[in-house]
Amino acid sequence: GTDGRMPAMLCRHYMLTHPSTVLDTDPLSDALQVMVRKHHQEILVVTEDGRWAGELTSFVFSRLLMPADAGEGPTSADVATAETAADVDNRLLPYLGRLVADFADKDIPTVEPDTPLTDALRHLSKGILRLPVVEGPEQKLVGALSSLTILRRFQF
Repeated sequence: GTDGRMPAMLCRHYMLTHPSTVLDTDPLSDALQVMVRKHHQEILVVTEDGRWAGELTSFVFSRLLMPADAGEGPTSADVATAETAADVDNRLLPYLGRLVADFADKDIPTVEPDTPLTDALRHLSKGILRLPVVEGPEQKLVGALSSLTILRRFQF
């Protein structure tokens, strides 16, 4: 303001304005291609009209690639030796034509452009990799914020 204080540090000052996204109606194979090509561990999911619809993470693919009978303990050498690359591929194949929406995690926090940066950092410090920045009641995706997007502004 004009009272001599510094302007508030808000998410809008630090957010990435055009994050990579996939549509909730895209096949999972399309999302996987984008994530692999761009080396993203996660990607934001939007509807056709730009509303935030969740996040797709590489954890989803790790779960799909796991053998159904893997159990919790370490894998024996016999089992590891018997498995082929085709076995791993075949576990993923049945899912590739399914919709991204079926696998998107909608249970992650969001922030708005005018959310104080400290509130966003509180989420990021608890293990959230990237926060969607949404606007209005229709939850339009207008950006994304991660610890790295905040650090980009730091002068090294």
